Amino acid sequence: MLKLLGSLLILTASILYGWKVNEEQKEHVEQLIAMKEMFLMLQGEISYARTPLREAFLQMASQGKEPFSDFLKRAAEGLEKHEGSIGEFWGGLVEEEAEKFYFTREEQGLLKRAGENFGYLDVKMQLKNLELYMEQAEVFLKRAQKELKDRQKVARTLSLMCGLFLVILLI
Repeated sequence: MLKLLGSLLILTASILYGWKVNEEQKEHVEQLIAMKEMFLMLQGEISYARTPLREAFLQMASQGKEPFSDFLKRAAEGLEKHEGSIGEFWGGLVEEEAEKFYFTREEQGLLKRAGENFGYLDVKMQLKNLELYMEQAEVFLKRAQKELKDRQKVARTLSLMCGLFLVILLI
């Protein structure tokens, strides 16, 4: 009876782990969509409203797309306090907030590079750079969406197989 209960607990834990991995992969895709939307909203703020960066960050943060809402609030606060370059501050903030994002190194690098050009270039060049970053985010998004189903299937299967293997090993 004890072996059966232990086996059920192991299988349940392995299935829950597979479910957790699936949710993280889904969240990864959602965060890529949110990053692309953030770039798009920033482009609108710069091109049409001519809003200063700090105010644009606060306005976008108030719209509440996590994890970017807190990230943009911190960026706005940091712009007010920070005396160095915006790019250095932004890069440091991306690294501090990295644990909230399910991004690959490439995707995190894209977010870092986006901040390097804030405040230095004229409006036209900032808009061109944002277009470039949106295109790159779209490439990452399409790749992640394409791989999502396969990765989810592998995670479910692998977690279940590991659980079964552990049960067989222990019995």
